[in-house]
Amino acid sequence: MVTTERVILAADELSLEQCTRLVGEIGDRIYAVKVHNLYDKEGPGVVQLLRKAGASRVWVDAKLHDIPNTVKLRAQAIADSGADIVTVHASGEIEMMMAALESGITVYAITVLTSLDEEQAHLLHGQPTKAQVLYLARLAKLAGVHGVVSSPKEVGILAKRPELKGLELVTPGIRSAGKDAGDQKRVDTPTAAIKTGSTRLVVGRQLTASDDPVRALDELEQELVQAG
Repeated sequence: MVTTERVILAADELSLEQCTRLVGEIGDRIYAVKVHNLYDKEGPGVVQLLRKAGASRVWVDAKLHDIPNTVKLRAQAIADSGADIVTVHASGEIEMMMAALESGITVYAITVLTSLDEEQAHLLHGQPTKAQVLYLARLAKLAGVHGVVSSPKEVGILAKRPELKGLELVTPGIRSAGKDAGDQKRVDTPTAAIKTGSTRLVVGRQLTASDDPVRALDELEQELVQAG
C-alpha cells in the first residue's frame, strides 16, 4: 500500500462548511476523516454529512476513558451515528477496551499523546515513553482492538514485535519536512513513519491549512510512493 489510502485527515478546528468542502475535494482519495470537536459541536448527524460530502470512513476521535459500561454505551452511541472508527485510551485497561468493541465499531487504542515530550511522558508514566507505549500496545492487542495510535517515534518498536502482529499502527504527528509541528512534540515525516512501520498516517494542518489541498495531497502521495 503506497497510495493516499494510508492517509487519515485530521479535520481539527474546521467549521462544518470548511470540513465538508475539503472532504469533497479529497475525501475519496484518503482512508478516513477524523473528527472530534466537530462531532461535539454539530452532533452525531455530522457523520452522515461527511459521508455525503465524500468521506469513505469517519473516525470519531472520542478518546473514551471511563468505567467499562459507560464506554460500552458511548461507543454504541457513536457506532449508531454511522461512524466507522472510535478511539479509546489504552490506559483504561483491557476490560474497558473490550467493552468498546461490543458496539461492533472499529476501535483504535491511544497509547501516549503526541503533545507530550519525552520528559513529560516519562514523568507522567514513570518509565521511558517507548516502554509505556509498548506496554499499552500489548494491552490493546490482548483486548482485541483493531489498531493502536502512537507517535512516529515509537512505531518502529511496535512494528518489530511479533506479539503485536495484525494491529494497525496509526501514526499522528506527521509533518513533511519544513512543515509546522503545531502543538505536537513527538513528530516525524511521512517517509520516516512509513519506513519504520506505520500503516496509517494522520495528517492535519498540512492539508487543512493548505490553499490547494489537492496539490498538497498529491505532494504527500509522492512522498509515500518514494517511501515504499
